[in-house]
Amino acid sequence: MKNLKSILHKFVIAIAITLFFKSLFFNIKDFFQMDLLFIVVIIILIWFGNNLIDKWLNTKYPWIENTKKRLIVQSVFSIIFTSITLFALLYLLHQLRFGDGRIINRKMIEIFPPAILFTFALLAVKIGSEFFIALKNSLLEIEKHKTESANAQLQNLKNQLNPHFLFNNLSVLTSLVHKNQDKAIDFINELSKVYRYVLDTKSSELVTLQEELTFINHYIYLQKIRFEDRISFEIKIDERKKTDYLLPMCLQMLVENTIQHNETSQANPLKVIIYTENNSLIIENPIKLRSNVADSTKTGLKNIEMRYSFYTDEKVIVMNNGKVFKVILPLIQRK
Repeated sequence: MKNLKSILHKFVIAIAITLFFKSLFFNIKDFFQMDLLFIVVIIILIWFGNNLIDKWLNTKYPWIENTKKRLIVQSVFSIIFTSITLFALLYLLHQLRFGDGRIINRKMIEIFPPAILFTFALLAVKIGSEFFIALKNSLLEIEKHKTESANAQLQNLKNQLNPHFLFNNLSVLTSLVHKNQDKAIDFINELSKVYRYVLDTKSSELVTLQEELTFINHYIYLQKIRFEDRISFEIKIDERKKTDYLLPMCLQMLVENTIQHNETSQANPLKVIIYTENNSLIIENPIKLRSNVADSTKTGLKNIEMRYSFYTDEKVIVMNNGKVFKVILPLIQRK
Protein backbone atom coordinates (compact mmCIF):
# COMPACT_ATOMS: atom_id res chain seq x y z
CA MET A 1 0.00 0.00 0.00
CA LYS A 2 2.83 2.35 0.89
CA ASN A 3 4.67 1.52 -2.37
CA LEU A 4 1.48 2.12 -4.38
CA LYS A 5 1.06 5.56 -2.81
CA SER A 6 4.70 6.38 -3.57
CA ILE A 7 4.26 5.37 -7.23
CA LEU A 8 1.05 7.41 -7.56
CA HIS A 9 2.78 10.38 -5.93
CA LYS A 10 5.65 10.19 -8.46
CA PHE A 11 3.17 9.78 -11.34
CA VAL A 12 1.23 12.91 -10.32
CA ILE A 13 4.46 14.93 -10.06
CA ALA A 14 5.58 13.62 -13.47
CA ILE A 15 2.27 14.76 -15.03
CA ALA A 16 2.63 18.20 -13.40
CA ILE A 17 6.17 18.58 -14.78
CA THR A 18 4.98 17.40 -18.21
CA LEU A 19 2.18 19.97 -18.32
CA PHE A 20 4.58 22.70 -17.30
CA PHE A 21 7.13 21.59 -19.92
CA LYS A 22 4.56 21.38 -22.75
CA SER A 23 3.11 24.76 -21.89
CA LEU A 24 6.57 26.29 -22.46
CA PHE A 25 7.62 24.56 -25.69
CA PHE A 26 4.49 23.43 -27.55
CA ASN A 27 1.51 25.17 -29.11
CA ILE A 28 -1.90 24.92 -27.49
CA LYS A 29 -3.27 22.95 -30.47
CA ASP A 30 -0.50 20.35 -29.98
CA PHE A 31 -0.92 20.24 -26.22
CA PHE A 32 -2.84 16.98 -25.88
CA GLN A 33 -1.22 14.93 -28.62
CA MET A 34 0.33 11.49 -27.97
CA ASP A 35 3.67 13.02 -26.98
CA LEU A 36 2.06 14.20 -23.74
CA LEU A 37 2.05 10.62 -22.45
CA PHE A 38 5.51 10.01 -23.93
CA ILE A 39 6.98 12.94 -22.02
CA VAL A 40 5.43 11.57 -18.81
CA VAL A 41 7.20 8.26 -19.54
CA ILE A 42 10.50 10.11 -20.16
CA ILE A 43 10.26 11.90 -16.80
CA ILE A 44 9.37 8.68 -14.93
CA LEU A 45 12.25 6.74 -16.55
CA ILE A 46 14.75 9.47 -15.67
CA TRP A 47 13.34 9.66 -12.13
CA PHE A 48 13.50 5.91 -11.50
CA GLY A 49 16.91 5.63 -13.16
CA ASN A 50 18.35 8.27 -10.84
CA ASN A 51 16.67 6.57 -7.88
CA LEU A 52 18.48 3.33 -8.77
CA ILE A 53 21.77 5.22 -8.98
CA ASP A 54 21.02 6.78 -5.60
CA LYS A 55 20.23 3.41 -3.94
CA TRP A 56 23.36 1.81 -5.40
CA LEU A 57 25.56 4.67 -4.19
CA ASN A 58 23.99 4.44 -0.72
CA THR A 59 25.66 1.03 -0.37
CA LYS A 60 28.97 2.09 -1.93
CA TYR A 61 29.49 5.65 -0.66
CA PRO A 62 27.13 6.64 2.20
CA TRP A 63 26.57 10.40 2.39
CA ILE A 64 27.94 10.95 5.90
CA GLU A 65 31.01 8.74 5.56
CA ASN A 66 32.02 9.80 2.02
CA THR A 67 30.32 13.14 1.41
CA LYS A 68 32.78 14.60 -1.12
CA LYS A 69 33.24 11.39 -3.12
CA ARG A 70 29.48 10.71 -3.06
CA LEU A 71 28.69 14.19 -4.38
CA ILE A 72 31.20 13.88 -7.23
CA VAL A 73 30.27 10.30 -8.21
CA GLN A 74 26.52 10.88 -8.01
CA SER A 75 26.74 14.11 -10.01
CA VAL A 76 28.81 12.45 -12.77
CA PHE A 77 26.63 9.32 -12.96
CA SER A 78 23.39 11.31 -12.87
CA ILE A 79 24.54 13.79 -15.53
CA ILE A 80 25.72 11.04 -17.90
CA PHE A 81 22.61 8.88 -17.40
CA THR A 82 20.20 11.80 -17.63
CA SER A 83 21.84 13.37 -20.70
CA ILE A 84 21.99 10.13 -22.69
CA THR A 85 18.48 9.02 -21.67
CA LEU A 86 16.89 12.41 -22.32
CA PHE A 87 18.60 12.82 -25.69
CA ALA A 88 17.74 9.27 -26.82
CA LEU A 89 14.09 9.51 -25.77
CA LEU A 90 13.60 12.98 -27.26
CA TYR A 91 15.13 11.69 -30.50
CA LEU A 92 12.74 8.70 -30.40
CA LEU A 93 9.82 11.07 -29.79
CA HIS A 94 10.82 13.20 -32.80
CA GLN A 95 11.08 10.13 -35.05
CA LEU A 96 7.66 8.89 -33.91
CA ARG A 97 6.18 12.26 -34.85
CA PHE A 98 8.10 13.11 -38.03
CA GLY A 99 10.21 10.09 -39.01
CA ASP A 100 12.79 12.19 -40.88
CA GLY A 101 15.81 10.26 -39.50
CA ARG A 102 17.68 13.41 -38.46
CA ILE A 103 19.61 13.13 -35.17
CA ILE A 104 19.82 16.89 -34.72
CA ASN A 105 16.75 18.90 -35.65
CA ARG A 106 15.34 22.32 -34.93
CA LYS A 107 12.92 21.12 -32.26
CA MET A 108 15.66 19.13 -30.54
CA ILE A 109 17.89 22.22 -30.45
CA GLU A 110 15.01 24.22 -29.06
CA ILE A 111 13.92 21.72 -26.40
CA PHE A 112 17.01 19.79 -25.28
CA PRO A 113 19.11 22.56 -23.57
CA PRO A 114 16.29 23.93 -21.37
CA ALA A 115 15.05 20.39 -20.72
CA ILE A 116 18.47 19.21 -19.53
CA LEU A 117 18.95 22.35 -17.40
CA PHE A 118 15.52 21.89 -15.84
CA THR A 119 16.31 18.23 -15.16
CA PHE A 120 19.67 19.09 -13.58
CA ALA A 121 17.97 21.68 -11.37
CA LEU A 122 15.58 18.99 -10.10
CA LEU A 123 18.50 16.60 -9.61
CA ALA A 124 20.35 19.24 -7.58
CA VAL A 125 17.30 19.60 -5.34
CA LYS A 126 17.01 15.80 -5.00
CA ILE A 127 20.73 15.30 -4.23
CA GLY A 128 20.60 18.12 -1.69
CA SER A 129 17.54 16.67 0.01
CA GLU A 130 19.17 13.20 0.10
CA PHE A 131 22.22 14.67 1.81
CA PHE A 132 20.22 16.57 4.43
CA ILE A 133 18.02 13.54 5.13
CA ALA A 134 21.15 11.44 5.65
CA LEU A 135 22.61 14.17 7.88
CA LYS A 136 19.40 14.34 9.90
CA ASN A 137 19.32 10.55 10.34
CA SER A 138 22.98 10.59 11.36
CA LEU A 139 22.34 13.27 13.99
CA LEU A 140 19.37 11.25 15.30
CA GLU A 141 21.61 8.16 15.53
CA ILE A 142 24.23 10.18 17.42
CA GLU A 143 21.61 11.46 19.87
CA LYS A 144 20.23 7.93 20.28
CA HIS A 145 23.74 6.67 20.91
CA LYS A 146 24.39 9.37 23.50
CA THR A 147 21.18 8.46 25.32
CA GLU A 148 21.87 4.73 25.20
CA SER A 149 25.49 5.26 26.20
CA ALA A 150 24.47 7.45 29.13
CA ASN A 151 21.96 4.83 30.26
CA ALA A 152 24.57 2.10 29.94
CA GLN A 153 27.12 4.12 31.89
CA LEU A 154 24.54 4.76 34.59
CA GLN A 155 23.72 1.07 34.72
CA ASN A 156 27.41 0.21 34.98
CA LEU A 157 27.73 2.65 37.85
CA LYS A 158 24.71 1.13 39.58
CA ASN A 159 26.09 -2.37 39.08
CA GLN A 160 29.33 -1.45 40.81
CA LEU A 161 27.86 0.70 43.54
CA ASN A 162 24.92 -1.55 44.33
CA PRO A 163 24.45 -2.54 48.00
CA HIS A 164 25.30 -6.23 47.41
CA PHE A 165 28.69 -5.43 45.93
CA LEU A 166 29.48 -3.02 48.74
CA PHE A 167 28.12 -5.38 51.41
CA ASN A 168 30.17 -8.34 50.15
CA ASN A 169 33.38 -6.32 50.09
CA LEU A 170 32.75 -4.76 53.50
CA SER A 171 32.15 -8.24 54.92
CA VAL A 172 35.46 -9.41 53.49
CA LEU A 173 37.18 -6.26 54.79
CA THR A 174 35.74 -6.77 58.30
CA SER A 175 37.15 -10.28 58.36
CA LEU A 176 40.55 -9.12 57.11
CA VAL A 177 40.83 -6.38 59.72
CA HIS A 178 40.72 -9.04 62.46
CA LYS A 179 42.94 -11.57 60.70
CA ASN A 180 45.49 -9.61 58.67
CA GLN A 181 45.64 -5.82 58.90
CA ASP A 182 48.32 -5.46 56.19
CA LYS A 183 46.13 -7.39 53.78
CA ALA A 184 43.15 -5.30 54.83
CA ILE A 185 45.04 -2.16 53.82
CA ASP A 186 45.85 -3.69 50.43
CA PHE A 187 42.20 -4.65 50.04
CA ILE A 188 41.06 -1.08 50.75
CA ASN A 189 43.56 0.27 48.18
CA GLU A 190 42.35 -2.16 45.51
CA LEU A 191 38.71 -1.41 46.31
CA SER A 192 39.36 2.33 46.01
CA LYS A 193 41.01 1.77 42.59
CA VAL A 194 37.94 -0.12 41.39
CA TYR A 195 35.67 2.73 42.38
CA ARG A 196 38.08 5.32 40.99
CA TYR A 197 38.00 3.61 37.58
CA VAL A 198 34.20 3.55 37.62
CA LEU A 199 34.12 7.29 38.23
CA ASP A 200 36.93 8.09 35.78
CA THR A 201 35.33 6.23 32.88
CA LYS A 202 31.70 7.19 33.43
CA SER A 203 31.97 9.70 30.54
CA SER A 204 34.33 7.68 28.35
CA GLU A 205 33.02 6.02 25.19
CA LEU A 206 36.04 3.76 24.63
CA VAL A 207 39.12 2.80 26.65
CA THR A 208 42.28 0.94 25.70
CA LEU A 209 42.56 -2.75 26.45
CA GLN A 210 45.52 -1.90 28.70
CA GLU A 211 43.33 0.37 30.84
CA GLU A 212 40.60 -2.24 31.07
CA LEU A 213 43.10 -4.96 32.02
CA THR A 214 44.59 -2.78 34.76
CA PHE A 215 41.09 -2.27 36.14
CA ILE A 216 40.12 -5.94 35.88
CA ASN A 217 43.26 -6.91 37.81
CA HIS A 218 42.09 -4.72 40.71
CA TYR A 219 38.65 -6.30 40.46
CA ILE A 220 40.15 -9.82 40.32
CA TYR A 221 42.15 -9.09 43.48
CA LEU A 222 38.91 -8.41 45.35
CA GLN A 223 37.31 -11.60 44.00
CA LYS A 224 40.37 -13.71 44.90
CA ILE A 225 40.27 -12.43 48.48
CA ARG A 226 36.55 -13.17 48.66
CA PHE A 227 36.52 -16.63 47.02
CA GLU A 228 40.15 -17.66 47.68
CA ASP A 229 40.97 -20.88 45.76
CA ARG A 230 37.34 -21.35 44.70
CA ILE A 231 38.01 -19.12 41.70
CA SER A 232 40.97 -18.71 39.35
CA PHE A 233 41.80 -16.51 36.40
CA GLU A 234 44.02 -17.11 33.39
CA ILE A 235 44.90 -14.05 31.33
CA LYS A 236 46.82 -14.33 28.04
CA ILE A 237 46.99 -11.05 26.13
CA ASP A 238 48.94 -10.23 22.99
CA GLU A 239 51.04 -7.17 23.85
CA ARG A 240 50.34 -5.68 20.41
CA LYS A 241 46.62 -5.59 21.16
CA LYS A 242 46.84 -3.59 24.37
CA THR A 243 46.53 -0.30 22.48
CA ASP A 244 43.28 -1.39 20.82
CA TYR A 245 39.98 -0.16 22.22
CA LEU A 246 36.85 -1.59 23.76
CA LEU A 247 33.90 -0.39 25.81
CA PRO A 248 34.70 0.66 29.39
CA MET A 249 33.83 -1.94 32.04
CA CYS A 250 32.50 -4.49 29.54
CA LEU A 251 35.20 -6.95 30.58
CA GLN A 252 34.27 -6.57 34.25
CA MET A 253 30.59 -6.97 33.38
CA LEU A 254 31.31 -10.30 31.69
CA VAL A 255 33.47 -11.56 34.55
CA GLU A 256 30.77 -10.53 37.04
CA ASN A 257 28.19 -12.32 34.89
CA THR A 258 30.31 -15.49 35.02
CA ILE A 259 30.59 -15.35 38.81
CA GLN A 260 26.87 -14.71 39.29
CA HIS A 261 25.75 -17.69 37.20
CA ASN A 262 28.34 -20.35 38.05
CA GLU A 263 29.25 -22.30 41.13
CA THR A 264 32.32 -21.18 43.10
CA SER A 265 32.96 -23.94 45.61
CA GLN A 266 35.85 -26.11 46.80
CA ALA A 267 34.35 -29.06 44.92
CA ASN A 268 33.71 -27.05 41.76
CA PRO A 269 36.06 -24.07 41.57
CA LEU A 270 35.37 -21.59 38.79
CA LYS A 271 38.01 -20.86 36.16
CA VAL A 272 37.76 -17.75 33.99
CA ILE A 273 40.01 -17.47 30.94
CA ILE A 274 40.64 -14.10 29.26
CA TYR A 275 42.71 -14.00 26.09
CA THR A 276 43.16 -12.30 22.72
CA GLU A 277 42.79 -14.02 19.37
CA ASN A 278 43.19 -12.19 16.06
CA ASN A 279 41.34 -8.88 16.60
CA SER A 280 39.13 -10.09 19.45
CA LEU A 281 39.12 -10.35 23.22
CA ILE A 282 37.63 -13.63 24.44
CA ILE A 283 36.20 -14.39 27.87
CA GLU A 284 35.30 -18.02 28.52
CA ASN A 285 34.53 -20.37 31.37
CA PRO A 286 33.40 -23.97 31.88
CA ILE A 287 29.67 -24.00 32.63
CA LYS A 288 28.93 -25.03 36.23
CA LEU A 289 25.59 -23.40 36.84
CA ARG A 290 24.46 -22.63 40.35
CA SER A 291 21.43 -24.58 41.49
CA ASN A 292 19.77 -21.49 42.97
CA VAL A 293 20.50 -19.00 40.18
CA ALA A 294 17.57 -17.18 38.61
CA ASP A 295 17.00 -17.35 34.85
CA SER A 296 19.21 -14.82 33.08
CA THR A 297 17.54 -11.88 31.33
CA LYS A 298 20.76 -11.35 29.31
CA THR A 299 20.33 -7.60 29.81
CA GLY A 300 24.07 -7.08 30.27
CA LEU A 301 24.97 -8.91 27.07
CA LYS A 302 22.30 -7.06 25.10
CA ASN A 303 23.63 -3.80 26.51
CA ILE A 304 27.16 -4.61 25.33
CA GLU A 305 25.97 -5.73 21.87
CA MET A 306 23.94 -2.55 21.41
CA ARG A 307 26.77 -0.25 22.49
CA TYR A 308 29.29 -2.03 20.28
CA SER A 309 27.06 -1.49 17.23
CA PHE A 310 27.77 2.27 17.42
CA TYR A 311 31.52 1.79 17.00
CA THR A 312 32.04 -1.18 14.70
CA ASP A 313 30.26 -3.43 12.24
CA GLU A 314 31.90 -6.41 13.92
CA LYS A 315 29.42 -8.31 16.07
CA VAL A 316 29.74 -9.42 19.69
CA ILE A 317 29.54 -13.22 19.54
CA VAL A 318 28.06 -15.28 22.38
CA MET A 319 28.68 -19.04 22.27
CA ASN A 320 27.24 -21.71 24.56
CA ASN A 321 27.69 -25.38 23.70
CA GLY A 322 26.44 -26.60 27.08
CA LYS A 323 29.98 -27.14 28.38
CA VAL A 324 31.74 -23.84 27.77
CA PHE A 325 30.33 -20.32 27.75
CA LYS A 326 32.28 -17.89 25.59
CA VAL A 327 31.90 -14.21 24.67
CA ILE A 328 33.98 -12.75 21.84
CA LEU A 329 34.42 -8.97 21.93
CA PRO A 330 35.76 -7.18 18.84
CA LEU A 331 38.78 -5.00 19.53
CA ILE A 332 38.46 -1.60 17.90
CA GLN A 333 41.32 0.12 16.11
CA ARG A 334 41.03 3.89 16.17
CA LYS A 335 42.34 5.66 13.08
